[in-house]
Amino acid sequence: MNIKFLSFFFATILISVSCNSQNAEQVLNPAAFSQKISNTPDAVILDVRTPGEFAGGFIANAVNIDYNGADFNGEVSKLDKNKTYLVYCLSGKRSASAAAFMRSNGFKNVINLEGGILAWQGNNLPLSTTSATVADKISFDDYTQMITSDTMMLVDYYAPWCAPCIKMKPMLEQIDIEYAGKVKVIRLDINENKELAKRLNIVEIPILKIFVKGKETWTHQGYMEKADLVKQF
Repeated sequence: MNIKFLSFFFATILISVSCNSQNAEQVLNPAAFSQKISNTPDAVILDVRTPGEFAGGFIANAVNIDYNGADFNGEVSKLDKNKTYLVYCLSGKRSASAAAFMRSNGFKNVINLEGGILAWQGNNLPLSTTSATVADKISFDDYTQMITSDTMMLVDYYAPWCAPCIKMKPMLEQIDIEYAGKVKVIRLDINENKELAKRLNIVEIPILKIFVKGKETWTHQGYMEKADLVKQF
């Protein structure tokens, strides 16, 4: 067999293996992502959710640049392209798009958190705050991925002007802390998600719903005491 052909054949295999290895590391599960943070102290942890979501809890030392913000491109252009970036969002979809955008603009090492902050918390990994996650301006696809989490999801459909919603907020944040790993509380502002609320037929608030792997198992409209709510878990 021709020696040049053999050389070309093996070189092609090596390149393919190298590319596959590189692609595999572009998306890491929560445990591997956490290990990558520990092993790469100079990496930049980039949270591409909205400021409202970020305020509800974030991975330690993360910086927040909203992927859907008007100045996302401008803010990203200021970053050092030679550094390693560990990127995440709520469910992994926005961060995947952000990571792809960064790679296409010359960033050499961009890694996405598979499953986003929901998967991170589902693996009992820590956040810098423990308050309930605020789902601020999310798409229907993000919502669908959110409620199909392996962790039981308690979704609170609320508005900032709603008195019963305001009264329940501290109770829901307490539940998020006390039942971490078993139940994840998501607070969905219908003012910021009008189209989504319309699509979900949310017309009165507050509404509480429980989802288990995407299936709605319980719903309640109106104010509810903590003792009655936790009986549903």
